[in-house]
Formats: sequence, C-alpha cells, structure tokens
Amino acid sequence: MSMNRRSFIGRLIQVSGFALLAPSLLRPALAAGEAASSNGTVPMLDPKDSTASAVKYVVDAKKSKTSKGNKCATCQFFTAKGNQGGKDVGACLIFAGKYVNAGGFCNSWAKKV
Repeated sequence: MSMNRRSFIGRLIQVSGFALLAPSLLRPALAAGEAASSNGTVPMLDPKDSTASAVKYVVDAKKSKTSKGNKCATCQFFTAKGNQGGKDVGACLIFAGKYVNAGGFCNSWAKKV
C-alpha cells in the first residue's frame, strides 16, 4: 500500500493527537488502580454507576434478555482476577479500576478471540 503526503500528514496528526490526549485519558484509570492496589481490594462495579447504566450492565447475565447466553467471562474485554464474596470476578477494560462479576453482562460484550 502506497501512502501519499496528504494521507501521511493526516495519520501523523491523528497519532500526535492521541499521544497528547492519552495521559489525561489514562490518568483516572491508573489512579483507580493504584488506590485499589494500596488497600488490597478492588471495588466491585455498582450496576447503578453511570457507565454501567449506559451499557446496561447486569450482575447476572441470566436476568438480561439481550445476553443470548453470553457473559463477562466470555468477553474479550474481561480478564479473570479471582474470587470475591464467593463469586468469580475480573477486570473489564470498560470499567477501569473496578471488578465485574464473571457471570455478568453488558451491551458492550464482544466475543473472545
């Protein structure tokens, strides 16, 4: 694939813009992770959280009409982290700094590759 000057400059602007914005976008997630690791416990995601509500997160996928048998444990954004309160939990890229139930579900579910 050949690249002309115009598309090269366009790509350069995109990459530069992301490089400038990345620290401010990642700072809240890193701060939440540091706070969680300092006390040893990562908080669970509250389904009433604004982000959770926006993607219609539910703690139990069986209670969602749109889950079609899918759950957080089978999502590409989910990373298993262990057990908390007797339930399997993990980190989700969508909900930085909080754990979600492995048996939960949200509308951002994407099949693990």
